Amino acid sequence: MQVPNTNNYISGGAIHHNSGKSTAAIRELEALAIENPGFTYLIGRKHMPSLRDTAMKSFFSLVSPDLIKDYNKTHSDVTFINNSKIIFRGLDDLEKLKSLEIGGFFINEANEVDLDLYNTLKSRVRERVGGKNPTRYRTIIDLNPTDETHWIPQLFMHRKPAGHQIFFSSTMQNTKNLPVGYVEELLQTYTPDMVQRMVYGLFGKVHKGAPVFSQFARDPNYYKRRLEPDPRAPIFVGMDFGFNHPSWVWLQFIDGQARVLAEKLGHKIYLEEFIPECEAYAKSLWGEWRPGYKYFCDPRGSDESDKGKSSLDICQEFGIRPMYRRTFIEEGIRAIKSLMDTKTGSDSNFLIHHRCAILIDALSGGYHRLDGEDSPEKDGYYDQLMDSLRYACVHLTKRYRFNKLQDQVNSNARVFIHPVSGRRVEY
Repeated sequence: MQVPNTNNYISGGAIHHNSGKSTAAIRELEALAIENPGFTYLIGRKHMPSLRDTAMKSFFSLVSPDLIKDYNKTHSDVTFINNSKIIFRGLDDLEKLKSLEIGGFFINEANEVDLDLYNTLKSRVRERVGGKNPTRYRTIIDLNPTDETHWIPQLFMHRKPAGHQIFFSSTMQNTKNLPVGYVEELLQTYTPDMVQRMVYGLFGKVHKGAPVFSQFARDPNYYKRRLEPDPRAPIFVGMDFGFNHPSWVWLQFIDGQARVLAEKLGHKIYLEEFIPECEAYAKSLWGEWRPGYKYFCDPRGSDESDKGKSSLDICQEFGIRPMYRRTFIEEGIRAIKSLMDTKTGSDSNFLIHHRCAILIDALSGGYHRLDGEDSPEKDGYYDQLMDSLRYACVHLTKRYRFNKLQDQVNSNARVFIHPVSGRRVEY
């Protein structure tokens, strides 16, 4: 039954507001507590004051006082008439949860907590009363849609653990109960990423702070193309090292125009394993590239690791000899911006292939500056690919400017650009 002119509906004898996530979870734990005398169930949120204002308040508005034998306000514990318990806890101290034995839990706004806390609570869902298990163990979380890189979508949409189910709720499914013009206003106000999350209830992109490349963020489609590499010119590779997220970016630099062709971002992988993956990926795209590749890397690649080898040592074992020079982050950002702000014909001097999804997200705002900060945030994800792109663009723009200057100084010189090395030779 829908309640006219409100955001509410009635189900199972209870009034629900909006999607009713908390209501459904509280009703489920209430039913379990009734079915399983003597068992304990936890309702939590990261911070206790927020829990009191949300799920705890909803609990006392939903559960009949006739079912409650005792409410200990000091410990925030509710005892049912059959001696089952609902305990309310702030989830900001992992150590306090390690001694629990519970039959189930509900985490309100689970996007506020980290994966370690969730896993710890899962490990405590093993309570037995009188040597017996409950009718079923139950774990529930609710949240508003997060960034798709958050641990919740990564766990439940990609790893998909057995015995778990994820449910989505869209504002578009409840339009009959919303004020006239409400959805239309949201669609006009929100960015496309916010519409995906806040209107359609799907995981999407959450970009904080100000995008470093505001010109790209305003109109990503202006820079995106389905690029085919020029077979006469070399492909350059920007490389960033590290175990968590090593990265490669492939691009060409044609007459002052950077054309980003592909990307590869690793995840918890050693360089010895990542290099063959990158080489196989490039071969799948372009076969054996006759003009060859030129590599630019993180200058810290020459530092020795705990294994005694540097990243450059490992690269050389694969026949890769990257160039590097120490640069400032802002120097690389200025190089990329200068490409975006200039044109070759009607096109920007910075073009990127549609397949570079992570780089496009980074340039659209994933790579950003927080308020009051001069340098972009180091998030360990977007910044890895952006570093790879920076290393290449700094070298290539400097080389191009130098060559143009030489042409102006000695316009009579005969010039040859070597197709493999990209070096300028006068003869």
